[in-house]
Amino acid sequence: MKDILIVGTGIAGCSLAWKYHLAGKSVVLLGDRKKGSSAVAAGVYNPTILKRFTAVWKAQELLDYMLPFYQEIEQITKHKLLHSSPILRRFHDEREVKTWNKKALRPELEPFIKPVTVKKDINGIDAPYGYGLVASAGWLDTVAFMKATCDFFLNEDQFIEEPLDHDVLQVQKDYINYKSIKASYIIFAEGYKMLQNPFFNELPLQGNKGEVITIKVPGLKLDHTIKSSVFIMPYKQDLFWVGATYNRDELSDQPTEAAHEFLTSRLERFLTLPYEIVDHKYGIRPTTIDRRPFVGHHQQYKNVFVFNGMGSRAVLLAPWAANELYNHMYHQQELHPEINIARFNKP
Repeated sequence: MKDILIVGTGIAGCSLAWKYHLAGKSVVLLGDRKKGSSAVAAGVYNPTILKRFTAVWKAQELLDYMLPFYQEIEQITKHKLLHSSPILRRFHDEREVKTWNKKALRPELEPFIKPVTVKKDINGIDAPYGYGLVASAGWLDTVAFMKATCDFFLNEDQFIEEPLDHDVLQVQKDYINYKSIKASYIIFAEGYKMLQNPFFNELPLQGNKGEVITIKVPGLKLDHTIKSSVFIMPYKQDLFWVGATYNRDELSDQPTEAAHEFLTSRLERFLTLPYEIVDHKYGIRPTTIDRRPFVGHHQQYKNVFVFNGMGSRAVLLAPWAANELYNHMYHQQELHPEINIARFNKP
């Protein structure tokens, strides 16, 4: 009998699989590898919220856990996954410069940003008011991470490439059965598909469609991610990610012309070099009404768990949250109350 059956091969499910595997638990990872929000995520990790110049919830704790977590996976898989890429927040006017310098003195932001305006001349980028620098930032190659994870567990005979059929799943008091798999626990990390999960579809999950484009810009030399009304992030050679949109209302299964127009019009406010669009991707992020993940066990079935709602910060948040769930399941530690789905339990 296996210890854990994990359903979902996005950033959340892959992070869970590694956490339990590295802790010595026997894991089966199950998923169809089809495109979800993780497959189109640029993978940026950023401890700050640059729209409001505030710190992300538990930012330093998340960073401290995330960095060695992915670095260990890099060593095991022999793939370069994590890329340090400081963010330059492009200022729109003098008012933003003053706000930045004032907020940079706050204790929760002091580790990440400094009250100094960066004057950096980048050919092809118009930034007359300069930038603010976020040093503790970068990006995870999410596509490579998910592929390396699935390949690793496939080689270990611990990956099944198929969607889960809920009608076949049997939940007993002390174990679960799924086809030929018998495991002590099952953890659902299905992202937006959770809305079709009969165990957890009453949780208040919201879809948030994100769209990004990949552009080719010969001559643009960037060693930072630039964040303005959209971000532009170096990917490889002359290719760059540009994103992202956030839309809770338009959740169609296709890229949209409205997102294309939004991304290109915002990009052209500061990019002065000619560019070519080479790809346009989309995905629906699993977000929550209180901006905190859904982690915990089913109210009736104590061996059925959910791990969801990481939203646009899955790269930063999922490793820490996976550790929280592991310690709850195997060391009887209480889940952090702000991520515990018990906050939605009906009396």
